[in-house]
Amino acid sequence: MKTKRKILLAVALTFALAVVLTSCGGGSKQKKDSSNVTPTEHGSMSEGGEHESSSDIMHKQHSGLAENFAHKDIVILEEKYPVGKETQNELEQVIDAYLRLKDALVSDDEEAVNIAVGLMAEKASAVVPEQLEGEGLEAWQNHKTLYDTKLKEMKHISGLENKRSYFSHLSEIMYCTIKSFGLKQGNLFAAYCPMALDNKGAYWISDSKEIRNPYMGAKMPTCGEIKEEL
Repeated sequence: MKTKRKILLAVALTFALAVVLTSCGGGSKQKKDSSNVTPTEHGSMSEGGEHESSSDIMHKQHSGLAENFAHKDIVILEEKYPVGKETQNELEQVIDAYLRLKDALVSDDEEAVNIAVGLMAEKASAVVPEQLEGEGLEAWQNHKTLYDTKLKEMKHISGLENKRSYFSHLSEIMYCTIKSFGLKQGNLFAAYCPMALDNKGAYWISDSKEIRNPYMGAKMPTCGEIKEEL
């Protein structure tokens, strides 16, 4: 019996240590995509024998991160949809407005958040859908509908914590917009905080590798880690 008690105590201590290690700082437990392949510096060979660049491989893997999202109603294209310069500029202005919203949440500034919400809605409406067709048009229509709904709800609800919940959905839509249309490549990062939204965890998009957490604000501004370079 003494031996059994010692074993049970050791198991309990091991479990307690594991729980501590999953706190903010990179130890979060997330669902992993078993299909992920680590690309070499110069790319990899596809099954058909064709050489694929690292950027091509990373684009094909992007759905792995999206599978962790809380919201499953967002279209994300498996292959990047090419857009013209004018449309690219319009879409990237939506990203800029989103980043302004993110910064306002980092600063715990509800007034600035509301202004940024209005700006993002304006920029999303300014995207000309006639410049898109096929799956590109279908993806943007899905994203635009979700942006409109979530931004409207976020604008009318009061309290930073309530607004942050909507921001998590916006961040997932934004990730899918960026990946589907290949926007601002190499200049954006997907970050994750396991403690956001009462320890449910949430993603956001950043234009810097420096962690400035929009969910925790001044309470824990550096909580989180970079999950992907976009």
